[in-house]
Amino acid sequence: MKNIKYILLLIIGMSLFSCSDFLNEDPYYVVTTDNAINSLAKARAAVGSSYATLEGDAWGGGLYVAQASKSGFVNWRLADFEMSYSQLDNAPGVANYWKAFYTTLNRANFAIYGIPRLDDSLVQDEVERDALLAEARCLRAWAHINILWNFGHWWADDNDEFGLLYHDEMSDLSNIVKGRLNVGDSYKYIYEDLDFAIENLKSYSSPKYISVEFAKALKAKILLYRGAYNNVNDVPALTEALGLVNEVLSSSAAGLGMSPILKDVYDQSWNSTENLFANYLGDYSAGKRGPASGEYYRKIVIENGDNSTAGLNYGVDLFKADPRWNVVTGNTWGNSGKVLSWSKVARVTSFASGGTYEDYASYYFRYPELYIMKAELLARTGASVSDAIAPINTMRSKRTSPVLSALNPTTSEELMDAIFYEYFFETFLENGSEFFASLRFHKNGSQWIETIKGEGLLENKLCWPIPDEEMITNELMKQNPDLN
Repeated sequence: MKNIKYILLLIIGMSLFSCSDFLNEDPYYVVTTDNAINSLAKARAAVGSSYATLEGDAWGGGLYVAQASKSGFVNWRLADFEMSYSQLDNAPGVANYWKAFYTTLNRANFAIYGIPRLDDSLVQDEVERDALLAEARCLRAWAHINILWNFGHWWADDNDEFGLLYHDEMSDLSNIVKGRLNVGDSYKYIYEDLDFAIENLKSYSSPKYISVEFAKALKAKILLYRGAYNNVNDVPALTEALGLVNEVLSSSAAGLGMSPILKDVYDQSWNSTENLFANYLGDYSAGKRGPASGEYYRKIVIENGDNSTAGLNYGVDLFKADPRWNVVTGNTWGNSGKVLSWSKVARVTSFASGGTYEDYASYYFRYPELYIMKAELLARTGASVSDAIAPINTMRSKRTSPVLSALNPTTSEELMDAIFYEYFFETFLENGSEFFASLRFHKNGSQWIETIKGEGLLENKLCWPIPDEEMITNELMKQNPDLN
């Protein structure tokens, strides 16, 4: 009886729409396959409801703080830093992340189910219908890859059995008990969704929504993460990724590109021209951000931060020497007053201190990362040192404030170090890039994550355990090894 109650509560929680300020339509009906999508307006609203789920720690502060802790750069979450979690002793929030990812997935599947079944007589624009379906499928891929990156063996060979708990339909009592895909099939289905999205999505128009540019960047990132894991290069995969990155960089989409002033990127939050996709968290009555998703950034960064290091456990001297340090860090409010913290993702002032909240967003992908990825992909597919560093120098030259001088590595080791540090300096705390980079790049023959932490890595601990609730209710579910 306990298990049935849990399943029912999970389905109800995954089925109800929540409000989202950025939607023009009101799609707030119960998500069931009996409630058909019967107009393009409802199709748009169904897709929009998936965006409405991209909130909370799973899609922002908590997740990226956890990944930064795993990398060793900070030790804000001890269980993640030590990778000491297990099924019965989870790191904070792990079960909530699992539920949040599958909530987004369930919403996307509702749209994917309904849009192709929309009566042809109600569709005057097939391109629009295909674009909406592509948007939903890209959101499904986005949910699935986050599940695989955090709860599966994303780095492993195709036949590894610890892949996705894959859902391509609405969850109900008839399909909630199922087994996992192997890793190869997990990627296969994710790529199928992304390939459809790349074929049918519209070009970038707003960072609040999925675009063909984001779909290409996401597929390139997935290919890179797996294809270069532990410095073992899958050249065909990396070559495909390089082609996708080049396509996005050559895109002429209006309003997308580098911002000359780095401070503007964070002041403008989700509206920055650098965002291929960012989490729009809504305007509160005062026109500023509210306390929901960003609160986790603030609490972790401030309360466990050091007033001279902003909480960095490693790389302080390197980052302080970089001109970006004084832009991405600054004074934020802690319990005992102002402390130095990561102002690019944390509040600058506090209502409790008589101030106002600043806008913030979760940065899923910013334009500068394209240049850094291109440099890495060139390096891993045989380019010379000078050719490989060139994209990063192009990116740095586009900043007028702060001014970033050109990098001039002369050896392959210096090149790879420079690329690794650029991920750290430019994307730290934004989307987990520093964590995944710490697994791809090597220093003195070891993965950077081992160099940073000063100890060896138990590979199976890279992902979190499947939450206890899922293991109890799903008899076909297999737990990740070494995480029981």
